[in-house]
Formats: sequence, structure tokens, C-alpha cells
Amino acid sequence: MSASPSRLVALALLLSCSCAGDDAQELGAGDELGSSEADTGSDAEDESSSGPDLPGSDGDVDMGSPCPPQPREACVCIEGSLWCDCAGLGPEAGFVTHEHVDYELGLGEQATAMTSARARMFWAFAPADLGSDDRPLFVFFNGGPGVSSGLLLGLDTGLYTFNPAQTGPDATVVANPASWTALGNLLWIDARQTGFSQGLLDDPSDPAARGAAMNVASFNAYADAADFVRTLLRFLAAHPSLQDNPVVLVAESYGGTRAKIVLDMLLSPAAYGDGSRHLRDATLVAEIQEHHQLVHGAGEVGPATIADQFGAQVLIQPALTGFGQKLAAGQRFEAPDSPLHALAAEWGTSYQTCAELMTPCSPYDHALDFVSGHGFSPYDTQAPTSWLNDLFALVNARLNDAADVEALLSVDAADIPGLAAVDRGQSWRAVSTGAFPADAAIGDWPEQLGALQDWDRYFVPFHHEVLSRFTGTTATMLGVDPNNGHFGELFLRNLIWVDTLITVAERDLVVYTPALPPALEGYGQWVLAVDEDEGAQTWEVHYQAGAYQALGGRGEALRTIAAPRYDASHAVSLDAGAKLRDDVGLWLEALAE
Repeated sequence: MSASPSRLVALALLLSCSCAGDDAQELGAGDELGSSEADTGSDAEDESSSGPDLPGSDGDVDMGSPCPPQPREACVCIEGSLWCDCAGLGPEAGFVTHEHVDYELGLGEQATAMTSARARMFWAFAPADLGSDDRPLFVFFNGGPGVSSGLLLGLDTGLYTFNPAQTGPDATVVANPASWTALGNLLWIDARQTGFSQGLLDDPSDPAARGAAMNVASFNAYADAADFVRTLLRFLAAHPSLQDNPVVLVAESYGGTRAKIVLDMLLSPAAYGDGSRHLRDATLVAEIQEHHQLVHGAGEVGPATIADQFGAQVLIQPALTGFGQKLAAGQRFEAPDSPLHALAAEWGTSYQTCAELMTPCSPYDHALDFVSGHGFSPYDTQAPTSWLNDLFALVNARLNDAADVEALLSVDAADIPGLAAVDRGQSWRAVSTGAFPADAAIGDWPEQLGALQDWDRYFVPFHHEVLSRFTGTTATMLGVDPNNGHFGELFLRNLIWVDTLITVAERDLVVYTPALPPALEGYGQWVLAVDEDEGAQTWEVHYQAGAYQALGGRGEALRTIAAPRYDASHAVSLDAGAKLRDDVGLWLEALAE
């Protein structure tokens, strides 16, 4: 795939890049977040200078013609377009600190007052190869809940990778030939308490205080999404050259649930202040609206306009419709063309469906148990049952090695405020001090940045305490556990405004994405039908006309989802990183035409 910008991005470059004004300042503002920025080797141009007027203001850009005169050395000409890096962005990493937030969780009479604990959210940034000023910002996060985004960070999305298929047996981190920096700017965010993110307490040595902070008020689907919205908006505010850039969410697994809440918050912020959603948070609403006013001007801004910036998502094996998605998958597993029959034949046996067994049985769980019982992983039906644990072990080993992390981030770890032991007097990770292996037992962070207290850890790939809060009794009673069906409604609301690509990984049964079309059809009050086009690899979602209009849609009540197929496991970027990157690039180019 060509790495040239889409026509839409090229037009933005031609019209907007003068290397003057706010975008020309050095990014000292990043220090407000607590960040470490690599030396890019170039300084921004003098703010008092202005570039020449550029042709194309009438919207007529001839992509085949020579470029106009370069306004600054920060711009280069490629295929008739200017690609500009006026802000001089380089790789960075840092933390965003979240203070206590008072809010309400639940709908109607169930709404319950909550106060979240303080936290530091870790982020890492890599600029686009060229034209970072106006290229999209891809925001990556994994799911779980409780899983670090280090999986996507290190598995064929950034400039470097620790994918064993790329490194071979003699290296740990190597250059990634399929880096998404060819498409735009990249931002990875770790969820609260996972990966490199930390909880904060006045006295983290107190186990009772840690236990009180590890509660549903800080760890539920909506508070989690609000954490990500705040982190993203504060990152953008500290990077003025990116503040109005298009944003593409790239979410894996449970990250799909997070993505739809994040997008709903951004597209319909007022709904999070009027009690019509499962979270009411006045400070969140104010922060989102302030961002929209900075980008779009004063006055009310609707979702159609907001989607100009927050209007695209790439969902990698996503959880979207709660328990209904598992029910739909189970029905597919019971069908005559069930993938379980093909697997059984491959393994020299036969598969009996729940209907054939004639005993009470969950078709979904029965299928996964069948695969595991034959020594294979339901996350990757061509890999052993240890696949998920092996993947976590790989991520844990690489991100507990300081040199490997520095290679991945292109940042000196000692320069990241908040990471070293000296900066972590209030940091904690788990209620139990024995929840995770000691740092010194799995890596060299203590040697490089100092030993931590027993209740703290440098990096955590998966946090089981976090998962239990998301799925616990309180979350279930308040209707916010990940299996709740209302999350599918949020996805359908967003889909009206948000262009969407969903991966279909042929070796993943845990998140069986071929079941999503019938799962979406289960929302009959909104969806008339979902047509699957195997040749085009798309799903056409036909809305009920009345519902589509009531939700704000205009024109034909139809939205098309790109659904490319992959010979891959649950971790598509691990097995098909280059194809995934290229598919996303071609999809975005097609949208811009």
C-alpha cells in the first residue's frame, strides 16, 4: 500500500501548514502532563514568520501537480502534496494525573453517588513519519478489563516490535516494517492500575486504604471510559498542533466496549449531565465541551460536527453487545456450518452440539470447552491452551526490561516523570502485596530506576483485581457490567456518525466476530437487518427508519461496516500486522474520497 496521504489529508496540509502561530511553539506544554520528549534534532520556526499563501483554497487540489513553494523547511513535497512537521514532534511518554471525581453511576432511582480515587494514567506517543501536524491521531488501547495496552504497543503497531515472528530468537525488540506511523500519529494509553498506570493514595502503605480504593467507583465501564476521555483531551491540550486533528480509536477486545462509551461521551456530552446515560459527571461534560468549543467555536456543537474529529474507529476482535454477542456466537456454533465441525474433523474427532447432547448446556461455553479439551486455545484454535498466558508472559518480560521499553518508546525511561521510584511515594498497584511477582524477579527496573515498595510494581500486564470490580455484584446491579446489553445500543448510536472497521479473525472463538451481525439484529427496535457481503467484506446495517431519524440520522437509514478477514488469532496485530495496517490505510483513503 502506498504511504501517500489521502486526498482529504493532503488538502488539509495544503491549506493549514504555515509553521506560524500556536503550532510553531516548542512543546513545553507537554510538561503539564508529566512527559518525556525525545530530541527530534530540529527547532520550530520563529512564530513571527508566516509562510506564503498556498494555492488550493478553492478546494481544487491537483494531486499530480508540483507542490507550491515550501512554506518552511519542516515541509517536504511528496507526489504533489506538502507534508509538514511544523511543531517538531518527537516520541514522548508520560502520565496524566487524575484527581478524585464525584459522579453518579446508574440510571434513574438506581443512580448511586460515587467518588473515584486518584490515579496516574500512562501514555506513549510516536509522531507520524511525515506530516504529523495534520495527520490523524490513532489512539490504541487493549481491554480485559484490566489488560495493559502494552500488547498493542509491542505487537506490530509502532516503530518497533517485540513480536517473535519479527525478532527471531536472537533479538528482543526490532524495527517494525509495518509501523502505523506511515498512517499518522500514534498514542497508546494504559487503563487505570494496568500496564504502567498507577493508583495514588496519601498513604499507600495502608492495606485498608488500598482496599477501599480498589472499588467499583474507580473500576467500572463508565469511570474507565471517562479516564480515557480525560487523558486524551489533556494530551491534545498539551500538544496544540494535534488538538484539532482527526482521531481514530483502535481498540482490541473489551476495548470495543470502552471505545463506544468514549465515543458516546465525546459525541453526546450533554447526555452525561442530564441523567439519560449510566453516568452523570458535570466535570467531564465541562471538559469535553471546552474542547469542542476550542476546536469548533462557541455555541452548541452536535454529533455530526463532532464526528469530523472523532468519527472513526478500528475495532480488533471487539466485545460490543454484551451477553447477546455470546448468545449469537453460541447459535453459530450450533449451526450445520459451525466452525467447530471443521476443527473436529481436523483433529480426527467429531463435535456434538448442545442440541445433540440433549442436556442443559451453554452453546458458547460448550464450544470453548471442546477446543480447550483438545489442547488448543479458544483465542487461537491453532495454538496450545497456554496461548493467552504465553502472550502475557511475553509482554511482561519485554516491558519489565528497561532497555526493551526504551527501544519501543524511543525515550529514555529515566526522563519520564512519575516512573522512577523517587517519584512514587503515593503510588500503589494492588490490595495484596503478593498479587504480582516482585519486579526484581522478572526484570531490571529496580536496578535502573530504584526498588519499589511491596504494594507497587513498575509494570502489570493483567490485573485480576481490576477485572473483578468491573464484573462484580455492584456493577451488575447498576447495569454497567460488560455483559449488559445496553452497550450494543451505544454502539448503534455511534455508528450513525462513526465510520467503523471490525476485524474478523478466523482463529478466534472467544470473540467470534462473525456473530456480530445477528447480535446487532437482536436490537430490533433499532435495526431492521444486517446484510453480510462476503466478497466486499462488509456488513450493511439497515436501521429502522423511525429509529434512525430519532437518533439524529439523515438520509438513507443505512451504515456500512468494513469487516476484513484475517487468518489470525484474537491478537490480529500479532499474526497479521502488515495486512491490518494496510487495510486500515486503504479504508481511510476510501472514506476520504
